[in-house]
Amino acid sequence: MNTILSRTAGLTTKKCGRQSCRRCGGYVSNEMCIDLDSDSGYSTFWAHRCIQCGDMVDEVILRNRSLSNPEAVSAVAA
Repeated sequence: MNTILSRTAGLTTKKCGRQSCRRCGGYVSNEMCIDLDSDSGYSTFWAHRCIQCGDMVDEVILRNRSLSNPEAVSAVAA
């Protein structure tokens, strides 16, 4: 399912199927988030939020983690 990441830029993102939290092992739900303070204006994006500990992971977080540890991100994507 594609959704609009940024209405001004026209970028798209999609939901992922990961169902357990890396931090605590709890259930992870997909949530549509809104960034009201974006440089390009109002934008929405998909993120994973753990119901138990509240940890949030989105595409930017995964991209930044891959810059410092590529093996960890490939394990999460699988």
